[in-house]
Amino acid sequence: MERVEEYLEAIYDIQEKEKRVVRTNELAKVLNVKPSSVTEMLVKLKEKGYIEYQPYYGATLTKKGEEIAKKIKKYYTVFYKFFREFLGIDDETASRLSCELEHHLTEDAVSKVCSIIAGDCNICEKCEAVIRRLSEVENGEYEVVAFPSKLREIGLRSGARIIVEDDDVIIEGVRYTISREILKYILVK
Repeated sequence: MERVEEYLEAIYDIQEKEKRVVRTNELAKVLNVKPSSVTEMLVKLKEKGYIEYQPYYGATLTKKGEEIAKKIKKYYTVFYKFFREFLGIDDETASRLSCELEHHLTEDAVSKVCSIIAGDCNICEKCEAVIRRLSEVENGEYEVVAFPSKLREIGLRSGARIIVEDDDVIIEGVRYTISREILKYILVK
């Protein structure tokens, strides 16, 4: 399926940029394969209902093919953003890792990482995530969703109810002052 997804993603990218039918030679160049290999794959993609294809004319995605391509692009973007902006990994490595992962992810895994970067990604037209960083919330009570594991030593755990009061966090009745740098990695709802 990985190779199929690469083709669908490449067709999607060209269609979006050029607003026209995608030609065999273009795909061969983008995917660094022989035109004969592209033709063979396009026939298979047509048989599976992912594309409309006419030899010597080109290919366009069907709705089914476009949905897969968009999903793969979203997976790539979510992980690229996570690697670059949350883990500070260099651009080239973040891109390579995201490209390798995009074909092996589940919607659940993407959803969990998406909740970490919620509101900062501009990936979806409208972010549905209700997860926020502790550094951005007002005083009140919240449920912990995710946090740096080193904070387990002070009793933080997923699902814990915590209270935010000014610059302090109250966990199981004990008041802690946690740096703003660390607070941005504690996710709550």
